[in-house]
Amino acid sequence: MGNTIKLCGMQIQPGEKFQGFVTVPGTEYQTPVTVVNGKLPGKTLYFSAGIHGGEYPGVAAIAKAAAALRPEQISGAVIFLHCVNYSGMTQMTDAVVPEDGQNLNGNFPGDANGSLGQRIAAWLAGEMLPQADFVTDLHSGGAYEPLTPCLFYPVAAGDRVRQIAEGATKVVDIPYCIQSTSSNGHYSWAAKQGIPGMLLERGGNAECPPAQVEAYVRDIHNLLVYFGAIKEELFARKTARQVFEKTTYLGAKESGFWYPAVQVEQRVQKGDLLGEMKDVFGNVRERYFAEHDGIVFYHAGGLIAKGGFTNLVAYGAL
Repeated sequence: MGNTIKLCGMQIQPGEKFQGFVTVPGTEYQTPVTVVNGKLPGKTLYFSAGIHGGEYPGVAAIAKAAAALRPEQISGAVIFLHCVNYSGMTQMTDAVVPEDGQNLNGNFPGDANGSLGQRIAAWLAGEMLPQADFVTDLHSGGAYEPLTPCLFYPVAAGDRVRQIAEGATKVVDIPYCIQSTSSNGHYSWAAKQGIPGMLLERGGNAECPPAQVEAYVRDIHNLLVYFGAIKEELFARKTARQVFEKTTYLGAKESGFWYPAVQVEQRVQKGDLLGEMKDVFGNVRERYFAEHDGIVFYHAGGLIAKGGFTNLVAYGAL
């Protein structure tokens, strides 16, 4: 027999499927969850989406994948967190929990006695993530962020975590695999606790392209196959895999009006202009240049940039 999955005071037994809204402990906040618990033993796989309210393809993909799975198909268990920041999604906020302005992905391990966003993070860190054998967090470019499909996996949380995560990147059909040493955030915090995983990025500009949704569905399928949760064939890769050991994240030094000089997947050389920060009258206040040769993964696509907050450009070293 498999393991019992604990969910906000409920117990999902082997052979059972739960789908519905759950109330985050210590709050009145409700978020949608599906648990498919197989009768046979196996790994517990954890898929989450909607940590940021303006990122849609993962939410749509999880809805489709979760609807199709039945306990009799599964070895182990699959936990789907459809849309963690549900109020942010429905109220169309881009990145934060609207009730308290917290960015869930920068809030781990949270605080069970803190604000709403802190309590949501504490629930994930305290109850949900510890049940997982592998974590897959689905993201996309936000409301003003063009992005090419890329993924992040941990390389500073020990050899075992790194090797498991790196192996899983090979069955996800995303071309750019970015090694990450981050210690904060949803999957990064899990990695520090010895739970391997990765963060996937597809789509951008707060759009939900059907092709990116279907690509995420295939990614979920391949991970279920890879970890032995279902006995089916892998979807073949359509893209070549490229690993980046170094990525530069250019943040806005000051607030202003941002005029990018690059596009996603553009190759840049050291010294190339990445963009300009101007005032409202169009006067240049600062220019940003590439520190090394690289390829652009995403950039800020909106006119306004906030100092210390907006990520202007991310580019991997070639």
